[in-house]
Amino acid sequence: MLSPLLNDLKTLEEVGVYIETLGECLKGTVYSVVADNLAAHGLAGFNESFRSTYFCRFCHATQTEMQTENAVTGNYVMRTKDAHDNLVQELQNDDIEENYGVKNTCVLSDHLSFFHPVTGFPPDLLHDLFEGVVPVELAHCLKGLISKRYFTLEDLNRAILRFPYQHSDKVDRPHPIPSNFARRGTIGGNGHENHALLRLLPLLIGSKVPERDAFWEVLMDLKDVVQLAMSHTFSDETIQYMACKILDHRQLFQEVFPNVRFRPKHHYIEHYPHLIKCFGPLVHLWTMRFEGKHKVFKKIIHDTHNYKNVLKTLAERHQSMMAFYLSSSKFFKPPVQTSKMESLYISSLPADTQSFISGIADSDTIYATKKVTINGTNFAIGMFVCTGAYAALPEFKEILNVLLIRNNIYFLLKDYDTYYVEHLRSYEVAENQQRGVRHSVKSLCQLSDHMPHFAYKIATELILTTNHFIPVSD
Repeated sequence: MLSPLLNDLKTLEEVGVYIETLGECLKGTVYSVVADNLAAHGLAGFNESFRSTYFCRFCHATQTEMQTENAVTGNYVMRTKDAHDNLVQELQNDDIEENYGVKNTCVLSDHLSFFHPVTGFPPDLLHDLFEGVVPVELAHCLKGLISKRYFTLEDLNRAILRFPYQHSDKVDRPHPIPSNFARRGTIGGNGHENHALLRLLPLLIGSKVPERDAFWEVLMDLKDVVQLAMSHTFSDETIQYMACKILDHRQLFQEVFPNVRFRPKHHYIEHYPHLIKCFGPLVHLWTMRFEGKHKVFKKIIHDTHNYKNVLKTLAERHQSMMAFYLSSSKFFKPPVQTSKMESLYISSLPADTQSFISGIADSDTIYATKKVTINGTNFAIGMFVCTGAYAALPEFKEILNVLLIRNNIYFLLKDYDTYYVEHLRSYEVAENQQRGVRHSVKSLCQLSDHMPHFAYKIATELILTTNHFIPVSD
């Protein structure tokens, strides 16, 4: 099945692709294969049963050792290229006493000169966290919180349904939790929903839970780990902090749930600090977008009702769809897209920004829009952006308007003070009553974090909970 692809990749390695503008051939190869755990183990030649003794493609951990030893502090023998090649050779010669989870050769490394199964299959955040650890631990902790009568399942589902979701949260909004979640040991749901539920849970029910509750602390520690795993940039300090948080979460989970066994996906997460050093930010290597692509094929089958030769139907329809899109002049979108523009006088903008804007504008009028998409990321009025740090906390500012000045995008921002709410693992943003309202103007490159954030009014406070960890440095 893979032979056409492998033949092309081998040609890319050995011959390369001729680039006319350079006047030479450029060679390349496969850096990594993005896959869920089952597909990764199948392609790499490892055991495809995660109940087998040796279940990890990164180390030699066993099911028994996983329950007592962590992988963060290097308690296991890591797999290496040489050791793996020796195991494969012994396996082929039928001269092996213990295969350490290796079942056969890797089909890619058999044909490619520079790819190896030990270094070519990164972990997958989607299946490890959002469709693995997160729904399971949510089920355990919610069961404990409900048993303490802080709230009922009906209260939680009512809060989920009535919450005023904003922007992309409207698309990712979690579904109500099924009544049999405790018996099943998981809340189910897809990755987007589980991520949104864990992130927004403090805003949904945080006020009903007493501080320092053990079940709640497990969930909030898990929330911290998820935010770190979703980061787009890392430093040595951030990686070390992540390792500490994973260890803290493991210890607390064992204390609160002594009779619950760790799953293989718990173990995979403990390898993340090391794997980030190998692969970079893991959010760039997850399968979320490929899962989204599956929806196209599911819709084709649903609409055609043709099950005679499913693969041929899917291939032909997909190729026809791509031919249509590629023939369209609008398929490749420009890096900056805006909604309806309107003209504004600089004098109508906040007084503390007029001098700066006049200095970069070439007339007394500029253009403004309510929404802009920059390299696929949406920024809109009402969102918050991070512009730096103050007192070891991120500085969040609200987008009041999006300005187009001399073909450059600027954000008109309203300043807020930021406070960290430990119980909610979130930030409270508040106006400084003594200092009064202040404004600023920033371009995208001046933001310390290039992703927008959403704030929600909870009781009388404006609470912001981030998608990912934001490092701060004064």
